Amino acid sequence: MDWRILYNPMAVLRRGNALLVALVVIIILTAVAWWGGEILDGALDLHLVPEAPSARQVIFQSLVAWISLAVLLFAASRMFGGNGGLAGHFAASGLARFPVIFATIVGSRQLVGGQMLKATTIRPEEIVVRISEFVTPLIIIGSIVMVGLLAWWIVMLVYGFKEVSRLRGGKTAAAFVIGIILAEIVSKLILWGGSKIGI
Repeated sequence: MDWRILYNPMAVLRRGNALLVALVVIIILTAVAWWGGEILDGALDLHLVPEAPSARQVIFQSLVAWISLAVLLFAASRMFGGNGGLAGHFAASGLARFPVIFATIVGSRQLVGGQMLKATTIRPEEIVVRISEFVTPLIIIGSIVMVGLLAWWIVMLVYGFKEVSRLRGGKTAAAFVIGIILAEIVSKLILWGGSKIGI
């Protein structure tokens, strides 16, 4: 087994296969987020909200996150002289979301997220967190696991970007950071616009 599949699958899979697997990852992630009552409200965001989102909302959010991340990382890489294709960036950013599937399961209403909601009272004027209910083994262990999974996601995203963009050194870091920031801003704006028209 080539262990790079766990952190740099773009170095192992053929481009066509990588894009197909990335699409499967996005579909599974979208389904799990809807099942868990979570929103994917940005290129790098995953949140549990008091009112579970509709399937349409989660699908829209998932597509916006994936497309904005892939397109803007591609654009940033080109700004710094990268010569990777757009399809490769779609594959890399989609595959990198594999660990997020597990983070979404852990943070769902059925597990850690549900426990957090029970320990929190949300009113228009304030948010009350009952510490005694919040600090439980499930929430503590689940939070640690989620941090590890999200770190794995970033590692996969960085390696995938480096593999696809064919940039090296400081150019890789600069292009990656700029692309991530732009993707987060653009995805937030698109999602805000979508919410205004009822998506």
